[in-house]
Amino acid sequence: MLSIKSFLKDKKRFYFIIAFLICVIFFIAYSILSLVRHNHYQSYGYDLGINNQVVWRYSHFQAPLTTSDPFPYETKLAIHIELGYALIPPSYWIWSSPKMLLIIEAGFICFSGIAVYLLARKRKLHALLPFALLLGYLAFYGVQNAVWFDVHSASFAAAFLAWFIYFLDSKRIRWAIVFCLLAITAKENIGFLTLLVSLVYFIKRRDKLTLILMAISAVYLLFVYLIYFPYLTHHQYLYQNKGGLLSNLNPVSLVDTNEKREAILYSLGSFGFIPLLFPLFLMPALGDFATYFVLASDLTASHGLFMHYRITLAPLLVWATTMTIARFKRLNNKYIAMYLILCTLLVQYMLHLPLSYLSKSWFWTEPSGVKNINELRSYLLQSDAIVAQNNIIPHISQRDKIYTLYPEKKKFAKSSPCGQPDCDWFRW
Repeated sequence: MLSIKSFLKDKKRFYFIIAFLICVIFFIAYSILSLVRHNHYQSYGYDLGINNQVVWRYSHFQAPLTTSDPFPYETKLAIHIELGYALIPPSYWIWSSPKMLLIIEAGFICFSGIAVYLLARKRKLHALLPFALLLGYLAFYGVQNAVWFDVHSASFAAAFLAWFIYFLDSKRIRWAIVFCLLAITAKENIGFLTLLVSLVYFIKRRDKLTLILMAISAVYLLFVYLIYFPYLTHHQYLYQNKGGLLSNLNPVSLVDTNEKREAILYSLGSFGFIPLLFPLFLMPALGDFATYFVLASDLTASHGLFMHYRITLAPLLVWATTMTIARFKRLNNKYIAMYLILCTLLVQYMLHLPLSYLSKSWFWTEPSGVKNINELRSYLLQSDAIVAQNNIIPHISQRDKIYTLYPEKKKFAKSSPCGQPDCDWFRW
């Protein structure tokens, strides 16, 4: 007969295998979502085409210049510090394709769910709760929208954040520092989040590790915003307001539009509003909202539920939920696990999120123009310089000269080609 110790060990291994299989299922689903959308020419030069060109250049040991970016022929690092893409080029030696980049993004996100599961197990939550939290994390609306809208550095940053939090909670110094560095260099604003997460742990533990991580994050932030952007790149930070990065510090900007209030409501609702019971652990999530709603209040595209901007909330809110349940013993039971799963399903239903597209016939139906575009692409040479529309660029961006075609209005003082002062025009 097996001893009790052996049984528990086998049971623990069995649960981990289930968690891993959940991650695999989501990885397959998200990969299919991304690849089918891309094959139907519904992906965009912003951001897949740009990032594919950058990784392709890295894989050929070239500088990460972009030509279809708003600032063509400048290094991608002039707009964002996204060093995470420098880790991906070896995969392009196996399969050099934007599809590889889509698959890798799905993999980073889905398998970071293991960190979420391990943290919940470490905090000795009820057997069902780690699975409920894992499902909530992987099906979070910010995750689904980030996967659906091409490839973004924020996706890799969110994955690194999940592991950073797990190793910090486990007091594994070296790995916590490694993933802190990976997270903050994946995208420049993530240093603010690692600073806040470290601050929360410092308040709780008062140890040297959290001080070290706070110092790393703070020094990096000061370098990025006080030296790198203003003096080394000579570009203003893309997300800052017109008056400057700190020109709007009004906390009312967090909730001054229906769009912002809706984003906060659905974010907290995705985890059953449980984090509200332990506000200390909501500080980093609040900081994430403030980054886009306050410091970037002019960038209205970043305020809503969709696109990729909410993905960094996934590791922060699932962490806050885990710590809240661990703090209040009455919440640590199977009923809360069922409640969290219901909240995940309810948000999925209410927002009609991308995972539901897998059940729709329109998603699988190939648009009529796909065959014609594929045939035209077969005539292109690698050396050709091309101007193309936004949804074609990702498919042909592995070249030195690829430019985006923009529709706009152009003024004509005389000799107007359309007979009006303002004509529809194209630029590139």
